[in-house]
Amino acid sequence: MDLEALKTFVTAIDQKSFTRASEILNLSQPTVSSHIKNLEHFFGTTLIDRSPKRFIVTQTGDIVYQRARQVLGIMEKTKSEVLEFHQQLRGSIRIGASYTVGEYIIPTILKSFDQNYPAIEVGVTIANSQRINREVQLHQLDIGLVEGKVADQGLASFPFMEDEMVVVVPEDHPIRRKSSITFEDLQDQTWISREKGSGTRAMMDSMLESFNIRPKKMITIGSNHGVIQGVKAGIGLSFISETVVKHTGAMNLIMRLPYIKSTTRYFSIVTPVHEEEITTHVDVFIKLVMEMYQLSKNH
Repeated sequence: MDLEALKTFVTAIDQKSFTRASEILNLSQPTVSSHIKNLEHFFGTTLIDRSPKRFIVTQTGDIVYQRARQVLGIMEKTKSEVLEFHQQLRGSIRIGASYTVGEYIIPTILKSFDQNYPAIEVGVTIANSQRINREVQLHQLDIGLVEGKVADQGLASFPFMEDEMVVVVPEDHPIRRKSSITFEDLQDQTWISREKGSGTRAMMDSMLESFNIRPKKMITIGSNHGVIQGVKAGIGLSFISETVVKHTGAMNLIMRLPYIKSTTRYFSIVTPVHEEEITTHVDVFIKLVMEMYQLSKNH
């Protein structure tokens, strides 16, 4: 049963008019009539005896009206209780995010968190994954959202979002003009990478080693945006998060190369390993993130 239909029904009876109900609820008169008809169909009875000159609530209509007011009252009370619960959570939470997460994912999470827990002060530190893990370890941060696997002692981690690593190539790069690319064509290229300690850098190093790719030169840039701009400028190739590529409008730079397979990784939530060190604020933050990205903690 539709709560909006119940609200329309109660308002129409209180006002003794479909017209006034439509004005108060900002609904069209056909919508008001449709809500009432749907309720009559649901209960299998006429609720209002209406004609151009009459507006009479039937006996069954009065029964539904009394119960409808109770239901709507209970829902409003429940809504107030939930709001009160959220507002009771006060204090602060210190969140660490790796660059990819911090630049492109955390803003959406923070918007939802602030709407649900407006009284909690939020501080966000954005740095590479290695530093975020260390600061969670040292309790300088309450929670971290980072790239890749976490194997540091004293930390627990679990994935919340899947991400694909892709190769991006300058639009005017010679390799794009080849009709057939050989394994040797991939050797001795200039690659642009993030700094050591970055989850993205770890993925690139692993890719180059796994596929026996020999770089001619490695250029290090300390931000995702800088890496993409470097590729756009024609400096070299890169192996970077598809999330970054999408958010920087650089999908045209993605190139599927033979001998190099795209790699899937996860963004992970990082907390102290002992549950007693996880505050209520961190717990509700984790639940919100997992609900948003539909992954269970036991994934």
